[in-house]
Order: sequence, then structure tokens, then C-alpha cells
Amino acid sequence: MKKRRLIIILCAFIAVGVAGCGNQKNQSKEKAELSANMQNSSSASSSTSQKSHAAKRLGDYQYKVPKKVADDKDYVKDGNLTTPKQFSYDRFGTEQRLAKVATSNFNLSSDNVSYKIDKVRVLKNTAKTPEAKTAAEQVLNINHIPDIYYTFVLNYTVTNNHHFQIALNGVQAVKTDTGQTLTTADQLSDSSAGNKIPANESATFVMNGYLYDYQSKPTKKLSINFGSIYTTNGKKVSSGPSRLLSVNLN
Repeated sequence: MKKRRLIIILCAFIAVGVAGCGNQKNQSKEKAELSANMQNSSSASSSTSQKSHAAKRLGDYQYKVPKKVADDKDYVKDGNLTTPKQFSYDRFGTEQRLAKVATSNFNLSSDNVSYKIDKVRVLKNTAKTPEAKTAAEQVLNINHIPDIYYTFVLNYTVTNNHHFQIALNGVQAVKTDTGQTLTTADQLSDSSAGNKIPANESATFVMNGYLYDYQSKPTKKLSINFGSIYTTNGKKVSSGPSRLLSVNLN
């Protein structure tokens, strides 16, 4: 139940990144214990009691967007943000405003498996409720997140060119040109871990990462280290690509 609850949270939190969360129901990795200590001056706005209360309510919480906000010309109800300044809300009360779109395609092939970056966006997130902060902290594995913070949402497709089904171990790490390292245990969520792809088929996934201090020092490049590939019996097929997949955010 704990794993299912976290997957539900993940689906709701990254709603602007994917049309649905069907590919995530097979996700097998448990979220690691919240460990990053990245407090900023704005991080302490919610009290401990508020956050405890929020954590209990995440499962069925539904934020109601004020009518004045819903009538804004830049508001996009379904979360499909395509133009900078457009914004939407997740169900916990996070305003997700599109800050930047990277339009170029990025590809990488290794050991009969190919990776294609379909879309990359940078979001300015504003937590309007304690539940919004709690959900973000759980999904991104951060102890304290600011009221206003930036994330990248990266949609990508993995194609299995083997003649047998493969199992993915997810993204090992993402590094930024500003010196930040993100993993699924710290500041990063990735829906591919534990998923299987049949022979000669493709599957699409989404990554969501926390961009530390983005407003004063914008990230311009992501370097992605994809993890190992296995058979469905657990035999290692490869250690993943030997080089990083670089993505420009300009």
C-alpha cells in the first residue's frame, strides 16, 4: 500500500509531464528515506504539525483552484503546458508555471537499446498549501523544499531492439552544469525503474528533478547516466550506456 500511495502521489505531482500514469504501475523501486538537507530561508514556512497533518491527507487530497485563477488566460486546466508563462495546478495545490522549453531532440543508443528525449521543460513551482510541499518532498526525496522552487520535467522513450524482453533499472544519476548531482534517492523521480519492455518495442517514461538555486544560477545542461539493463530473469544484459546523454536547457 505504501508503494501504491507513492506512485499515486508521483502521478499527480508530475501530471504536466505525462498524459497518464499507466507505465508507472509496474514501478518496483521503493522511494528512499528522505535525506537531503537543503533548507533555504523560505523552507520553514510550514510548521511540523502542518506537515504531519498534510502527510495523512495526501491520499485523497484535492486542491480547488480559485475561480479567479481558473479564469486567467494563461491557466491550462489539463496541465499540457506548451508556452512559457502558462501554468497549471497539481491536485495538492502546486502552481506549476512553464519557465522554459527545450525543443531539440537528444538521442543515445547502446547495446541494442536506444534512448530518445521527447520533451524537456523547466517549471517554476509555487506551493500554495502544506500538502503541496509535503507531496513534493516525498516525490523528490527532499527534507525541506522552498515555497518557490524549480524542477525539470523530461519525457523520454526507450526502445528495446533485442529479440527478448528487457527490464530497466532506471536512471542512475543526472548531473547539471552547475555542479548538482541528482539520484532517485535524492532530488529526482524517474518512472522507468522496474519497467519491462518487450522485444522490438518502445515505452515512454518521465523524469522530474529538483533544480537547486535555479533562479539565481540557471541550469543550462543536464547529463543523464542511464542504469543497467537486465533480462526478466534478473540476468544482466549490459551496464547501460558507457557515455552520458547530454541535454541542453537553452
